[in-house]
Amino acid sequence: MKAKNISGESIDQIKQRFAEATSDGFAPTLAILFCSISQDRAALRDFFKSRDIALVGATSAGEIINDEVLEQSAVILLLDIKKEHFALFFEESSDTLSLAEKLSKFSKATFQNPSVIVISSGLTIDAENIINGFHSFDPSIPLFGGLAADDLTMTSTYVFTNEKESSNGLIGLVIDGDKINIKGLATSGWDNIGIEKTITKSEGNVVYTIDDEPAVDVFVNYFQFTESVDNKAEIIATNFAQYPLQMKKDNGNTVLRAPLMVDIDSRALIFAGGIPQGSKVKFSVQPGFDLIEKTADKISLLKPTIPEADALIMFSCKARHMALGPLTGDEAGMIQAIWDKPLIGFFTYGEIGATENSTCDFHNETCSMVILKEIDA
Repeated sequence: MKAKNISGESIDQIKQRFAEATSDGFAPTLAILFCSISQDRAALRDFFKSRDIALVGATSAGEIINDEVLEQSAVILLLDIKKEHFALFFEESSDTLSLAEKLSKFSKATFQNPSVIVISSGLTIDAENIINGFHSFDPSIPLFGGLAADDLTMTSTYVFTNEKESSNGLIGLVIDGDKINIKGLATSGWDNIGIEKTITKSEGNVVYTIDDEPAVDVFVNYFQFTESVDNKAEIIATNFAQYPLQMKKDNGNTVLRAPLMVDIDSRALIFAGGIPQGSKVKFSVQPGFDLIEKTADKISLLKPTIPEADALIMFSCKARHMALGPLTGDEAGMIQAIWDKPLIGFFTYGEIGATENSTCDFHNETCSMVILKEIDA
């Protein structure tokens, strides 16, 4: 399988760079596209449809190509994967659990040994239900991906294919694991601090009280924030989201949960994933700048299991970008250099993958990598 990656700030640039990438006879069958909400998604969809190239797309909060971090752009991974080796699932509903169950059943009905790259839209969904939907049917299905973003405007995120897009949908790229080897690893590095606290009132991904105090007030007082929480998007994006709660789940996995939005009236916090009432949590803080070396070292653990690669996909939390700044490009570059193959990615509102010695789960403040390699016939 051959892979090339391209980027552009307009549909005209994308068309030009696509022409350059295919000038040697390269004939991609699949395009994976991550773009700013400012991009002309309808034109991008039409472009790939006109060339009979299947499209998997999502909006982002910043784009990644090899060792570059971009803004307001589009990055695209072009693959000449055989059409019989993959299938697309796309449906929309407010019932994320039901969508995930449908996707898991679709994947097993399509391939005996499927692997799934999944991206969900939606700012207020409980992304834990993506995991629950798969685990209720077949927890052995390898699952990777993340939540679409919207440049921190906190208005609407989108997933899309050639035919349509949705701000309330789920897209799955189902790959035949007997034909394409896929490996992945999610790693965070955030450090927990302080004493353990208890979630005393929550519903799904909405936390109302922590130790019987309004959730917003607990964050404000603990970290001594001085800004007004009335400016929802700004205060969450620049402050609260960088201090996720660390939670140990019943399945033994330790995950991070980052708040995305505030319910001002109830002074509750809306998280990207569920936090059950009664959960024990600790605050987490961003680590030092040695994080990028630690991340690359962790990802390199995949090298013995997949020595060669055709392409790399990165789902990285937007809060990591805010914490690391320009060093985020260095992190991507160090990982890309492990296999020296085309890499694209985007900054997400949540990540899906398995940490070392764990099962697949939903995360925040995490870098979830996906490595693809065609299996020789």
